[in-house]
Amino acid sequence: MADDRTAALRARRDRLLGPAYRLFYDEPLHVVRGEGVWLHGADGERYLDAYNNVASVGHCHPHVVAALARQAAVLNTHTRYLSEGVLDYAERLLTTFPPEIGHVMFTCTGSEANDLALRVARAVTGGTGVIVTDWAYHGVTVALAEMSPSLGSAVRVGDHVRLVAAPDAYRGDADVGAAFGARVTAAIEDMRQAGIVPAALLVDTIFSSDGVFADPPGFLAPAAAAMRAAGGLVIADEVQPGFGRTGGMWGFARHGFVPDMVTMGKPMGDGHPIAGMAARPEVLAEFGRRTRY
Repeated sequence: MADDRTAALRARRDRLLGPAYRLFYDEPLHVVRGEGVWLHGADGERYLDAYNNVASVGHCHPHVVAALARQAAVLNTHTRYLSEGVLDYAERLLTTFPPEIGHVMFTCTGSEANDLALRVARAVTGGTGVIVTDWAYHGVTVALAEMSPSLGSAVRVGDHVRLVAAPDAYRGDADVGAAFGARVTAAIEDMRQAGIVPAALLVDTIFSSDGVFADPPGFLAPAAAAMRAAGGLVIADEVQPGFGRTGGMWGFARHGFVPDMVTMGKPMGDGHPIAGMAARPEVLAEFGRRTRY
């Protein structure tokens, strides 16, 4: 039973933040501190954080805290000025990718990173069509909400978006790669019948919001090949699987192909607002020629 303090806090939250935010659990957890894998509640209890949405190296990791404090005391600016720090980090980050991925652009959130990747895909291909999975979540911008069916029926899937079932070895896909590739191919053909030019296949490489489908390694390659054959690009959404959460550094690495773009979210900064989009240089060349960011 929630105590009076929790009830009062919940009422205050509703009054100030409105109804669109959701809470976990019928009796919401009031957290006051995080440390490593633990969340400390106002009730004095310590809770194992098995959800761990964005704290990729644990809550309040001392190295992360020190880095934040160090940079906050030196400089906080943007990319219109020359600065060594952003270049040092870009160099280190790019060493974790295959050599085909040669540029990185920085954002604050995974939603922004995916939105940027979509802008690039549309500029490069001239298309608008995007394929995502049935329960995908890729962000909260207007563009991304239209291709995030997991947000619910109140958010309309865009006319230029096609949904395909996630690759699921548990429920009937004997050859997961071939089956998923066939679904992507069919979605591309459906786009063409509607006069929509394909721009991108956008996938979370572990399909976390669809239920987590990681195996067998290599199953994403046929779908990626189908999209490229149609003139579109492949965007690997690594917000959830990236930065070592699947054992390797990037989820796509298990599947034997190199995406055209890779998006990253707040796990990049252990939950703090830094994110990014890495890409093949030839992809960004056309985007940079047309516009700026």
